[in-house]
This record gives sequence, C-alpha cells and structure tokens, in this order.
Amino acid sequence: VKVLFRKAVVSTQSTGAFADSKLFGELYTRHNDQNKLIAAICASPIALNQHKINRGRRITCYPALAIRLDGNYKYSSDPVVVDGNMITSRGPGTAFAYGMTLLEQLKGKEVRDRVAKDMLYSS
Repeated sequence: VKVLFRKAVVSTQSTGAFADSKLFGELYTRHNDQNKLIAAICASPIALNQHKINRGRRITCYPALAIRLDGNYKYSSDPVVVDGNMITSRGPGTAFAYGMTLLEQLKGKEVRDRVAKDMLYSS
C-alpha cells in the first residue's frame, strides 16, 4: 500500500482490508471532500463502493469483481479510467498504464512523457 497524504490516496489489491477499514474510509472521504486524487487498482476499487466514494462515476476494477460494485458505478472495461479526482485500473496487466496515468495526474504530461520515454514505454 502506498499512501500519499498530501496529494493522493493510492490503494492496491485488497478486497477486504480497505473495504472493512474505518481508517481508510475516513481517508478516502477526507481526500474526496478536498477533491484530492484517489487511485485504486485491481480489487481495491471495491473499497470505494463500500465507503460510498463518488458513486455514479465511471470506474473499473478486476473484471471478476465488477459485480461487487453493486451497480453503483458506470463500469468500464477500459484498462484505466479517470473520472474527476478518481483513477481506477483493472489489475496486474494494466499496472504500468495505471502508474503512467497517476504520474501524469500528479506531475503533468511532460514529466509522464519523459519517464515513459526513459522506460521505453509507449501507450
């Protein structure tokens, strides 16, 4: 788990730990209320639903877990979805695109493009 308290909340992989955590619920809510970035990949978007974060927006997650969004979001099969202050991604195979999107949101397109080039990544 990586948490950037000043600019973003970034969560990875857990279906239960974040969804069941009052602390993460408060952190998600506080960041969302301040329009700070919230990013979740793989199973962790399920926690956004559990804590009622930005329901009604576009979202993605690990495909087999989409049912656990309970119809509260506009599910997308895109590898990475950005909707307002929220970035979500599907899973391990989309992690690099997710990371590049997160970098762009935090540091800008120029930094993202430079890092992508240095890492031989093309999107």
